[in-house]
Amino acid sequence: MSPESNHRRKGVFGRLSKRQRIASATAGAVIVLGAAGGITAALSGGHPAARAHEAPTTITSTTTSPTRPKARLARHLCPLTGMPAPGGRVPQRPALGVKIGNDPASRPQTGLEHADIVYEEMAEGGITRYLAVFQCHEAPVLGPVRSVRWTDWQVLASYRHPILAFSGGINYWYKVVASLHWLFDANGSFPPGTYAYYRTSNRVPPWNLYTSTARLWALDKVKTPPPPQFLYEKRLQAGFTRVASVALPGFAGGSTVVWRWDQKTGAFERYYGSQPDLDSSGVQLQAKNVIVEMVRTRPGPYAESGTVHGTDSITVGSGVAYVFRQGHFVKCRWRRRLRRYPFALYLPKGRRVYLTPGNTWVEMVPTSYSVQISR
Repeated sequence: MSPESNHRRKGVFGRLSKRQRIASATAGAVIVLGAAGGITAALSGGHPAARAHEAPTTITSTTTSPTRPKARLARHLCPLTGMPAPGGRVPQRPALGVKIGNDPASRPQTGLEHADIVYEEMAEGGITRYLAVFQCHEAPVLGPVRSVRWTDWQVLASYRHPILAFSGGINYWYKVVASLHWLFDANGSFPPGTYAYYRTSNRVPPWNLYTSTARLWALDKVKTPPPPQFLYEKRLQAGFTRVASVALPGFAGGSTVVWRWDQKTGAFERYYGSQPDLDSSGVQLQAKNVIVEMVRTRPGPYAESGTVHGTDSITVGSGVAYVFRQGHFVKCRWRRRLRRYPFALYLPKGRRVYLTPGNTWVEMVPTSYSVQISR
């Protein structure tokens, strides 16, 4: 067994005592509003100057800020969707974050439609990847599973005791993941994580590595459900405006990501330009809530693909956000004082933003990109 993957495991798996973290930098976003085919939010500002990553230090598993109340849900509601749990009881298992590819060779993906929350993050060279988070629902097939990035554990730090599932990556990154005491390292490149993955014959490596939520949950002995990441309410808040779609031009490897409201399904459906974004079974991906968070980015310290360095999304601080639910949207602010706190969404005068019970997609968009909102 590799020492890098031997941590936060009891009994036969043992436990590492070394605890590290990569510190996040705070950052904001500048926005300029205009109009072109609807409402166009053109964001200015580029990448901040590259800086050395700080040496890892200890992080606790505290999940709430002492200055604001903890988000609470009834016991029968799923913590990551606000929906009634299957069978009326929330499964006693941790949040499971799985790294899924989103370059053209990774499409169509399998299992994303079952995720409670999906984060779309910049990887490198303008390509995005998904961090799909599961808790109440299961995916019998999930993939293709790809390598880890710095942003992944920054996002998962607010989930209390999550599992992070991926396959390999830059040596320093997967060693950092192996050292984090507050998550379970399900790296498919080392035992015991290796046993949770398999290769398919209908794709070529590295795009043929798959797994399932059952295989991954079986690796970890911890049974602690995550805290809620958002607030939920069926009623639409005051301040929301009707919307037909939101487009992110050039996002996801040069593709334009579009979310269109569909009254029949009661959800926003995902497109690449005018083409529906389908999973491997032919089902179009959709979400009850879409959150577009404008985040500052910086060049990562390592080349992830050939000579192309990774892109780190700064998730601590504050910035502009857009929340889409029930055919409406609102411009607001996201805030995150420490990475162990969930993203909080605020309207003017400190009012919190509520989501519709159901699944959520979080688009983590660099501030140098534009957001086009059409009514």
